[in-house]
Parts: sequence; C-alpha cells; structure tokens
Amino acid sequence: MNPNKKHDWLELAWNDYIDGFTALFPVLLLLTLFSAPVFYSIDRWHSYFPALLYALLLLAPLTTGSNLVYIRLARGEKPPLITLFSAFRIYHRAVAVTLLLGLMTVAGTLLFILPGLIIYSTYCLSEYTVVDRRSTITESFKLSAEITRGWRGVLGFVVLLTIMIDMLAPNPVYVTGKMSEPVVKLNLKPWIITAFFLKTFVFLPWLHIAMARIYNTLIHKHRQPAMTPPAQT
Repeated sequence: MNPNKKHDWLELAWNDYIDGFTALFPVLLLLTLFSAPVFYSIDRWHSYFPALLYALLLLAPLTTGSNLVYIRLARGEKPPLITLFSAFRIYHRAVAVTLLLGLMTVAGTLLFILPGLIIYSTYCLSEYTVVDRRSTITESFKLSAEITRGWRGVLGFVVLLTIMIDMLAPNPVYVTGKMSEPVVKLNLKPWIITAFFLKTFVFLPWLHIAMARIYNTLIHKHRQPAMTPPAQT
C-alpha cells in the first residue's frame, strides 16, 4: 500500500475498529479504570511523582499490551481480554522501551517540536515489536528505525492527529496549578463527558489501530526471521 495515501490507512483501520469493537471495548474500559489512580495520587499527595511512578510501573506495560490488542485487531483477529496484560511477561523490557522512547521524545521536543516528532516517528514502533516479536530493548529500537524508513511521514501524520484529538477533546478530570503544587479538578458538563467518551472509545483507538496496521505492513515487508516466536496469550 502506498504510504502517501493516508486516508487508506484510516479507512481500513475504521473497518477494523467496527469489526473488533466487541473485543476492544472491555480493553478500553479497563485502561480507563486503571488510569484513574493517576489523578487520585496527584490529588492525595499534591505531587506528580507518585503519578509518574504509577504510570511507568503499571500503565506502561498495560499500554504496551494494548498495542498487541490493536495489532491483532488489524490482523483480523479477536484478541481475548487477557491480551491486555501480555506485556507483563516481558515487564522490564516493556517499561524500559516506554521510558527510553519517552525520554528521547521529550529531549527532542525541548530542542524544538519537529525533532521530537521525528524521533518519535522513527522509534514509535519499538513499543509494538517488543510485545509482538518479544524483541530485546536494543533490537526493538533498531528494528523500528529500520522498518519506518520511508514511512515516517505517514506515521507522523497519524501521531499528529492523535495529539490534536487528545488536546482538543477535554477530560472531565484535569490538573491545574503549579508544577510544585498541582490541583485536580472536575468538569462534568455534558459536552465534556461526550467529548471524552468519543475521544477515549472511538477516535484514539481508531488511530491506534491505524498505527498497528502500518506496523503489520512494515514488519511483513521487512521479511526478517522472527527474533523469537510471536507472542502467545
């Protein structure tokens, strides 16, 4: 498929989303529930540190596991709910890949926004290879850099869409105040609840499936023998 035809990826991903919704919805619901303690910890201790620790140690492997859900949906499968927890079998690798990818992206963004986007578009599929192919930390980043060559434009497009939707659709629970003294607030207006639901259960998973479709295409084109057998759950 032509990487320049971005609408093709989105259209096919939408079909995958519709076909796999019954398998996907419980995964999205659990991810939302597991995210709630982030705000509780900020509200309880008025500090970002406990929330960041929770996000890294628990949410990171869950998010990596959700990538395998999206990958299998894009392959026409109906993954069971337990797939969400698949990254806990490679816990240290899942956490390390997420942490390193985040640090590299932040470092690039601090220099300027574009370097951060380029870095993320180059290495974003490391979070897919580590859970799908059980690759090592180094192999995950190396393979992502190899397979994304020539495709970083379409990956960057999907990433930008994801960021825009995430930023434009507000959350009913949000954090304000100084970095040293954050405050959690609620806004339960109906339109905000609706926007949050559409973002969380429709638009973001649709774009995640688009990323998974791109990954499936690139890993197939790569024609590299599997480093280890594919993940089984």
